[in-house]
Amino acid sequence: MRFLFCCIFSVLIFQTEGVLTKCSKPVDIVFAIDTSASIWIVNFPKQIQFVRDVVSELNIGSGIDKSRVAVVTFSKDVKLVFDFNQGQDTDTVTKAVDEIVHDTGDATRTYKALQMVHEQVLAPGNGERPEVENVVVVLTDGVTNSGGYDSYTNGGKDQTLDEARTVRNLPAHLFAIGIGHGVNMEELKHMASIPDTTYVITANDFEELNTDNIKQKLINRTCEVVVPQATIPPPPATTTKPPPKEEPKECYEARADIVFVLDQSSSIKTYENFQKELEFVREVIDRIEIGPTKAQVGLMKFSTDATTEFHLGDHTTKTDLVNALSMVKWDGGDTYTDKAINMLIDRGFNKVFGARENVPQIAIILTDGGSTKASLTEEAIDRLKTTDIISFAIGVGENKTDKMLEELTNIATSDDHFFDVDNLDRLVDIRKNLVNVLCEDAGENDEDKPQKNEECKETIADIMFLLDGSTSINNQETFDKELDFIISVIDEMDIGNTQTQIALMQFASGTKVEFLFNKYDNKADVATAIQSAKWMQGNTYLNLALDKIVQVSTKKNGFRDNVPHILVLISDGVSTRRSYTMKAIERLRAQTDYIVFGIGVGMYLNMEELSQLVSEPKQDHQFHVDNQDSLPLIRSQLTTRLCAADEPIPAPEVCIDKKADIVFIADASTSIGITDFGKLKSFMKKVISNFEIGSDKIQIGLVTFSNSSKTEFPLKAYSASDELDKAIDDVHYTQGLTFTHLALEEVLKYGFTTEAGARVDVPRIVVIVTDGWSRDPTKTLINAQKVKDAGIIMFSIGVGHYLDEDELKAMSSDPVENHSFMVEDYSALESIQNSVASKVCTVNPSVRPVQPIIDPSRVNSIFGPKRNNFINKAERRKENLDQEDILSLLEKALKRRLDRND
Repeated sequence: MRFLFCCIFSVLIFQTEGVLTKCSKPVDIVFAIDTSASIWIVNFPKQIQFVRDVVSELNIGSGIDKSRVAVVTFSKDVKLVFDFNQGQDTDTVTKAVDEIVHDTGDATRTYKALQMVHEQVLAPGNGERPEVENVVVVLTDGVTNSGGYDSYTNGGKDQTLDEARTVRNLPAHLFAIGIGHGVNMEELKHMASIPDTTYVITANDFEELNTDNIKQKLINRTCEVVVPQATIPPPPATTTKPPPKEEPKECYEARADIVFVLDQSSSIKTYENFQKELEFVREVIDRIEIGPTKAQVGLMKFSTDATTEFHLGDHTTKTDLVNALSMVKWDGGDTYTDKAINMLIDRGFNKVFGARENVPQIAIILTDGGSTKASLTEEAIDRLKTTDIISFAIGVGENKTDKMLEELTNIATSDDHFFDVDNLDRLVDIRKNLVNVLCEDAGENDEDKPQKNEECKETIADIMFLLDGSTSINNQETFDKELDFIISVIDEMDIGNTQTQIALMQFASGTKVEFLFNKYDNKADVATAIQSAKWMQGNTYLNLALDKIVQVSTKKNGFRDNVPHILVLISDGVSTRRSYTMKAIERLRAQTDYIVFGIGVGMYLNMEELSQLVSEPKQDHQFHVDNQDSLPLIRSQLTTRLCAADEPIPAPEVCIDKKADIVFIADASTSIGITDFGKLKSFMKKVISNFEIGSDKIQIGLVTFSNSSKTEFPLKAYSASDELDKAIDDVHYTQGLTFTHLALEEVLKYGFTTEAGARVDVPRIVVIVTDGWSRDPTKTLINAQKVKDAGIIMFSIGVGHYLDEDELKAMSSDPVENHSFMVEDYSALESIQNSVASKVCTVNPSVRPVQPIIDPSRVNSIFGPKRNNFINKAERRKENLDQEDILSLLEKALKRRLDRND
């Protein structure tokens, strides 16, 4: 029997062996494998089997034409299992993979694994070969969290992106494989190489991960990325006419978001034919000015499924777009046009993916056949017509049926937006007409052009611009974009020694004063001086720059009394000595009266540090853009705020003569970290400081949750603000998973009972703060609805980038926009504390629970032994009642009894 079991087990494990296609190209590949506790013990072997099967299909060996494998594991600790110098043959590598241990650590420190990859595994002298391509594969079932082992903002998520960038710059191809529903697609995309359609692979669970489909996908893509570009077949030279050289660029000043939607179904027949579609896109793009303040381009393709190759805003230059187009593959399949149109509506022009407000949204849909599901396509077209999307339809082929033509003309916004060509070679014939119509749709009018802010001419202020000149800026060209941005901002102002004065400094390993307030008394000289600034390079010693500002802000340097003093920082990174920077911020505040604005550039800056520096309210003084090319997008908003900076900021009013019972629900899960949990407690105290606390005024309760929920203190526990502050300070950080539904259940059962101190004649309010999606979303949505059905007003506050926005809305009362808040990180909670307090304070006092909140004690006191008798009778009648059914019936009976008593 034992022999039989072993044989069966072997068959199950190795049944796919020989089915997968090998990759014969040489590659140095590193696997970074998640071994954290979130992976069930039954699933971990499936992850190991996946790695084993993939490496078995590589041509492993010691020669220059062979592949080598290394493995790193990570959870709370990171371990180098083996590197390129150890036993590089298939048997030795697969045996080492089989022996990988499941650590079940209580953290997912992905950044530590990536750091080990570039500092050790792929470092020179450790077996990595310069002449062979490097590939890194990260497998994870969750998101980065430091587990409190490191005091990073956002649980170390920013560090993961930073370390991933270092790995990619080695260079290395970085694949990110996400397993299950606990992963965050944005983290995977930002971690992986570009395009994410190639380098991000997802599986719904570990069963799907361990299928031939996913394994072959990684093998094929690994093999593809190491193939020289010359092996990709170019389109035939004679298929497309070169555009006439004398044609002008018709869309030089046009601003629009443009998404191309390309048919890649099997009816295209060949890769070369699909290349003709891509060539057509290239030629259209060549007639358009590309940039974050001009035209943005995205690309989708469709066959049996619809996919996004790149989003609007992913590529901000024409060169990047052309390079991205060269990576697009042809997959084949059916023609589900409906899926393409629905994805276009749902994702193509979504702000989350780079779409802008107040610019035309233009879709160019190209297909060579009728849709597979005409009725579904018709429904999708009806949806399209309810949007503001301007849609072009291009039909390719000679034998179009009347039904196909009707479908295409319905897709097009108007007759002049429909184009018909006999074959793909004839696309060149319509390009000019298409571009002409497109440019009319995208063209600017006087209303679109930025208007100068007249208020700025009235402004008198001393404004210091402080530029990060560290090495991370990359080059003088990028630094010049920051300088040009400053010039565009001051162009709104009247410059002079009786009007607005400008100073400029930059910093890196040291500081450099470019010029101070009284150096120039006219706009032209200031602009010339700004343009002449040279990029410093070096580390990011922000603390030295802030101390220098304190020193130079004197009357001798033109620093005037009785005018607003404004500091504008532009930075793209983290200060080299953060603790020194925090102290320098304190000195700046103590010794000057600067109103501080902060502009963060890129994804690798420390938003917490920026938030500490800027003035209140944070949301009015803090900006973030993706890169220096995007700075012009915030020019108007920044200048408006600079010119209004001397207006007094109203102080928050204490919530006087109000009555309410308020229960805070605080997320205490591992993803927060002990530092940010302290900020969450501070936030609650600051909100509460706006309330009059007392048994006849506002009462506060607190529930925390992670793996379980806990009432830290009930409503009636404290009747004074100082007592509440101390109680909140004493709350412990528990760690664990995010079982939000348990906290809502806790509130439903115990939060607003008479035993807890709840009153019947005041509004009942819940304020929930969380930084992640719940582990049981179905129960969370059900319990959230129960809370609202009970007449309790719900406010929800989401922190960070790893939230389910729909879930957050479900935990908010209507109207959602007045009851839901989202902030970048826990430091940014400070920016909304007054708004939260104000909205909680102004809840309509006439709000009452729409049905009684059932106290378990009242159920027992009224029914007593009748409850068990009721259950026994139900069993005797063999009614299939579960515990919830019984409680529901008891509640209805209790309501009738209460109504009679009233």
